[in-house]
Amino acid sequence: MEVKTPKKRGRKPINIDPDRVEHLASQGLGVMDICRSLGVGWDTFNKYREKKNSGISEALDKGKSKGLAFVTSKLMETIEDKNFNAISFYLRNRAPEDWSDRQVVDHQLNLGDVLTQARERIIDHQAQALPERTQAPTVSARAKGEGEGANE
Repeated sequence: MEVKTPKKRGRKPINIDPDRVEHLASQGLGVMDICRSLGVGWDTFNKYREKKNSGISEALDKGKSKGLAFVTSKLMETIEDKNFNAISFYLRNRAPEDWSDRQVVDHQLNLGDVLTQARERIIDHQAQALPERTQAPTVSARAKGEGEGANE
């Protein structure tokens, strides 16, 4: 007779290796990419990251720091080789207020004033552009002699 072992119910335990998380983070992967690489969902990863003794959060931070240190050292090597693009990149990101490619112009515009001025210019232009219309002199104007020679 065979002795059958009872099947365990429930989900298999998920083990997230902090060393693997650190390695992946040092390669520049984001949290979602790390989750995909480990084969776990973001909610599961986040649950383990929030646990105090899991070490996942520290491994993630340490990995990001290692990756940043590596890239920074490579950038500095490139700068030492007098690569202008690397120097420019470094300065624009470390001191953007002094080395930014963009200039910020702070200008406020009151559209109400602009529209009012535009209407006034249109009215002035129309008044200058229209030829003076000659009207038939009124009876009192004829008596005074106005209107004669107006069409000449």
